[in-house]
Amino acid sequence: MRHRMHAEQGFTLLEVMVAMVVMGLIAISLWSATSQTAKARDIVENTQEQQHHVRTAFAMIARDLSSAFLSMHRAHVDPTHDTVFVGTDGGSSDRLDFAAFSHTRRFFNVKESDQTEISYYLEDSVAVPGAKDLVRRASPNLDEKATEGGRVLVLLHDVEELDFEYYDATAQEWKTEWDTTQFTGEGSILPYQIRVRLVASERLGQQMFQRADERRRSVTYGTQFGIPMRQAIWFKPYIPGPTIPVN
Repeated sequence: MRHRMHAEQGFTLLEVMVAMVVMGLIAISLWSATSQTAKARDIVENTQEQQHHVRTAFAMIARDLSSAFLSMHRAHVDPTHDTVFVGTDGGSSDRLDFAAFSHTRRFFNVKESDQTEISYYLEDSVAVPGAKDLVRRASPNLDEKATEGGRVLVLLHDVEELDFEYYDATAQEWKTEWDTTQFTGEGSILPYQIRVRLVASERLGQQMFQRADERRRSVTYGTQFGIPMRQAIWFKPYIPGPTIPVN
């Protein structure tokens, strides 16, 4: 009779409370582990996405500069276009304008060629208030205003610094500016190599830190490459010589 009454008593209140505490501790541990894993995943994804955008921007800059050129050809009566290579030192916000053979004609019968005007610079961001974006301006029509017109494409958001340096092979030194429109040491020649450095802000996640300024960090990226066609294009006119009789 005693054994039957003892089996029908069930759990005491203390046993139920201990079981609930244990289950709560297990749930908190699982939630903490899952939360930390999600935060680490967000950081890795944000870092990979940022690096992908930076690599894409550097690849586009390298592609454009590898086909940069200068041309000495001008119309004698009415000049319609000019080719320049102007690198302006703006402190933490440099600008580069040049002509290149990197345009792809996408429409039939359009009056375009592979020549294009290219610009790289920073402008105020629309997506991130108070920040800057790295943009690429491209105009397939060469004109006398080599730094204006065309379409602007955003390559990278939230860029803090953009810096260009140009190597002068004659002086054997790096310069912060290069201007082929001025009769200085550059004249009508392109730099031997170009060094690009940018500082971008990388997001670390929304819940990882308490303060908003701790959710981002500044990362510096850089690359360097040469320009194959440094001399200006200039074809001498053909002057026919004396006729040589053929036997």
